[in-house]
Amino acid sequence: MARVKPPFAATKKGIVVNLGSDERDLLRRLLGEVGELLTSAPIGDPKLARLFPPAYFNNDEAETEYQRLMRDELVASRLSSIATVDAFLADEQLKTVTFAQLDAFCAALNSVRLVLGTLLAVGEIDDYLDADDPRHDELALYNFLSWLLDGAITAISQNHGAT
Repeated sequence: MARVKPPFAATKKGIVVNLGSDERDLLRRLLGEVGELLTSAPIGDPKLARLFPPAYFNNDEAETEYQRLMRDELVASRLSSIATVDAFLADEQLKTVTFAQLDAFCAALNSVRLVLGTLLAVGEIDDYLDADDPRHDELALYNFLSWLLDGAITAISQNHGAT
């Protein structure tokens, strides 16, 4: 069955969340898995390569210092976004979110997409789903997450245009 409503819609009262229970549960599970990776994976774990791209490509000393100074802050920021999103996704009664909550959703969802994209070795041409690709289901999930992110960004843009 095709989806009729976009995942988010800007209104005068805020941003309406049009996600069902299954979608909320899936997102909460994925966010939890990324949160676990953020707190348990060692620095340099390849699964987190897109979350923590190098700031210095040709200077190992500068890169090590940057990671030492910034990594904890970057992890804390990502975990904060995940916690914000988990809280509103857990509340099935919550139908409208604030700009700040949806902004956190974008940050958290993008973290999930970056990790999944790394695991799947997604490139720019991988948005086409080939039924014979052994990654078909995972790429479909990646595309779904991309669609949700696009819907959130569209709602944020519409909300800012209305103010």
